[in-house]
Amino acid sequence: MVEFREVLKECQLIDVGYSGTWYTWEKGNLPETNIRERLDRGVANEKWMELFPRGNIHHLTSSLSDHCPLLISTTNESRFKGIPSFKFEAWWTTKESIEDEIKKSWESSNGSIFEKIEILQISLSKWAKSIKKERKGLTDKLTKVLEDLMEKERDDDIMAQIIDMRIHLNMEIDKEEMYWEQRARANWLKLGDKNTAFFHKYASMRKRINTISRLDTDDGNGIFEESEINETATKYFQNLFSTNGVGNLSHLLTSINNSVSPDINTTLLAKYTA
Repeated sequence: MVEFREVLKECQLIDVGYSGTWYTWEKGNLPETNIRERLDRGVANEKWMELFPRGNIHHLTSSLSDHCPLLISTTNESRFKGIPSFKFEAWWTTKESIEDEIKKSWESSNGSIFEKIEILQISLSKWAKSIKKERKGLTDKLTKVLEDLMEKERDDDIMAQIIDMRIHLNMEIDKEEMYWEQRARANWLKLGDKNTAFFHKYASMRKRINTISRLDTDDGNGIFEESEINETATKYFQNLFSTNGVGNLSHLLTSINNSVSPDINTTLLAKYTA
């Protein structure tokens, strides 16, 4: 570890920080044998932080491994998307309702082949969007339940729920495997050589220094939501600058000599006259 730390120091690498659960590794399915530690972390040098002043790392919830995946995000700002072209998705064929959708769309139009295909594209896009929304909602729901379970103290019931939830989440992930496989190579070919402008989009380190992405409360809990950070900071300074009652402060003036004599003070306190 001494040599490892020397490498970090020589390369001027520092911990980027994180959001999400405090640990990245967990072992043991019983409360008495359960261990959690933050083993995995992201480090970067000053140049990287200048390129990505809003870069951050989030600990994702894992159902496949005892290590949490680390999601490195280079920007928190909105990403502009172009108009997508129509592509027939391979995963559509796994749905029984696709045949009825194609048949209904084809028979409902009376135009040319070209016009019927255009209408079919629109119909399939709407159909796929509704199907994908249902699947996405289920995956998000299972992930949220698993995240909540991961935050709780371990007992036999919690451990059983975590294992069961991981199994259900893995089944949903398997269903999406075909969807991502179809995109993996296309995305690399499309985006692999076009990142120059993106890597140089942010050149100011000041934005990163002034960005508060996490606050730790007195009880050790981390706060990541912007609204909660604002509320916590406001309450902190309100308490800091609010009085809880002031006692006798005369001792603070014991070493200060009087500069105003009683006669001068009487004149200063007199009422204004014409």
